[in-house]
Amino acid sequence: MPVVSFAFDKINVERKKQLEVPLKAKTSIKVTEIKEEELTLAGGRKDLLLRFFFEYFVDYQTDQASVLLAGNVLYSGKRDELEKIFKEWKKTKKFNPEVSKDVLNHVFVRCNIKALSFEQEVNIPPHIVLPRLTTTAPGKKNKAEDYIG
Repeated sequence: MPVVSFAFDKINVERKKQLEVPLKAKTSIKVTEIKEEELTLAGGRKDLLLRFFFEYFVDYQTDQASVLLAGNVLYSGKRDELEKIFKEWKKTKKFNPEVSKDVLNHVFVRCNIKALSFEQEVNIPPHIVLPRLTTTAPGKKNKAEDYIG
């Protein structure tokens, strides 16, 4: 069951005051709504899709800065499985963990990349740790060299 489309509906990036150290970022994501959509295919066949609406939020401690990305993901699959997911959502506001994994992983990838770009534009440090090169003194082992996995 693949993700068919992805779109942003709202983007809000704000540095609210001069940043103070230590600066910590907390990231959260939630599905706010699921809607059923009918798609008419060639030959008149109708297919059912689910549109997942989400909010991705990065909050920098003590209200120093924030990033809000809201949007939707269009998801396809077997009609009976999608109907079951939708009924479960209407009843409990929860849905199948396997579907949740697929949808939220897609959202995380797209939103993390976009958030990093916007953070750079407004001079906010990245909300995730990026890889860095390090040097070691002669004769000392680098931690990576100790790794045996």
